[in-house]
This record gives sequence, C-alpha cells and structure tokens, in this order.
Amino acid sequence: MIEPSSHPMKTISLERHNRHTALITINNPEKQNAFDAGLLTDLKAKLRAVENDKTCRILYITGSGDRAFSTGVFLKDLIEFDTTSDARNFAALLESAMDRLFNFPKPVLALINGYALGGGFGLAMSSDIRIMTEGSKIGFPAVKIGAILPSGCTYRLISLVGAGHAKELLLTGRHVTAEEALKIGMVNYVVRDKKALFEKADELAELIMEGSPQALSMTKITVNKHANELIYRYGLYSPDNFAYLSDTRDWQERIHRFMNRKKTGKKR
Repeated sequence: MIEPSSHPMKTISLERHNRHTALITINNPEKQNAFDAGLLTDLKAKLRAVENDKTCRILYITGSGDRAFSTGVFLKDLIEFDTTSDARNFAALLESAMDRLFNFPKPVLALINGYALGGGFGLAMSSDIRIMTEGSKIGFPAVKIGAILPSGCTYRLISLVGAGHAKELLLTGRHVTAEEALKIGMVNYVVRDKKALFEKADELAELIMEGSPQALSMTKITVNKHANELIYRYGLYSPDNFAYLSDTRDWQERIHRFMNRKKTGKKR
C-alpha cells in the first residue's frame, strides 16, 4: 500500500497518481531538485514500496516545480567528503540507486520539466520512457568540475544516442535543447508544458497496461540485458575513479569556481 511521504520537502515524495500508477517526485525545488546520499537512499526505499504494491503497475518520476527535473548531485557535498572512502561510498550509492531504477520490474516513465543535468538526467536515463517539455534542457557538466559521469549513466547514454553523440556531449558538457534531445534519441516525446507531460504519460500508460505485467517485466529484462552486462563488467571501477578525482586539488578548485559562477549568474 502506497502511503504519502511524511517528509515531503527536501526528499522523495511518493503518492498515488491514479488507480494503477504511482508518482515519485524529487522534492527539493529550492535547490533545483539536486540530491544527496539521504535523498538517494530515500529513493531506493520508495522504489521498494512501489514494487511491493501489487495494485501499482506503472511508475512516473518527475521533479518538483518547473525549474528542474534534477540538477544532479549537491555540489557542496562533493567538496565535503572527509576521505576518499566517503567519496567512493557515495559514488557506489548513486550507481546502485540508478541500477535499482533501471532494473525496476514495472515500466517507469520520466517526466522531465526544466533542467536535467548530470546524474539528474542519469535518473531519467534509468527510466524506460522519457517525456520532456519544450523549454527543458539536458547537460552533463561533470568534466567542468573535474568529475566523471557514473559508468551506468555513461553506458545508458551510449545505448540511447551512440558513442559519437555520447562523447561529444560528455566532453563538451554543453546543454541540449528538447528539440535536439528528441532528434538524437535522448527522449521519446516533447510536449508543451508540465500539464501536457502528465497527459502524454497517462496516454502511454493506458497503452502499456494492455500488456500483461509478466510480459512487460520480461521485455524490460531482455532490452536491458546488453547495457547491464557492460555496466556490471566495468561499473566496479567507477566509484574508484570518482574517489581518485575527489582527492585532487583540481577537483576542489573547479567545484569552488563552478559554485561561484552559479551564485553570480555567469555562464557555465
């Protein structure tokens, strides 16, 4: 049985959207729905609740407000790791949360409103179908702060757009418009506004629920198999690489500059 979150702010909220659909919302709008370890842990708990609810057949995930789906990890958290072990543990948690969403046994639709950056779009890539509003933007700014995208995110991006597009987007860190995202396969649909996000999602959900739950789950397993093999084979090294970079001077200096640019409104 899905119960509303008792801590709706700065966390993950879970509610019933309609009879057979659950809605998870990344609920930290004042920080553009950025996430930390606590929020990722909460996400995994909410996913277990939806999985255990037999009346729920489809999951939507979105961001609170209109500014962002999620801008990824709190930058402040990235410069406050006490040890490389702390950094590694965080990277492993991020990977496991995305793996949990990617391998969720029920269909997942990501409703992208506003910015979806770095690990924020990583959550959307871990979903099965992505719907995006016209004014939204996607980007992977990790290299600009001396970091790397998690292996799972990287391989899922490659599976969506191919290695050529993936390299260009990861190496430049530039923003992708909704029009371009649709053209190169990052998203499945582009709609007018947030209201239209839910209308399109409901339309797709009706079609999806014509299939049997078992067949839908097995279809996801089959489609995800190749990406999962790559992620499991190479993902073990991703937390180590993240931890190594977190201990460099370049990491600290770049994150501080990046945070200052955001405060002053300068272009990133």
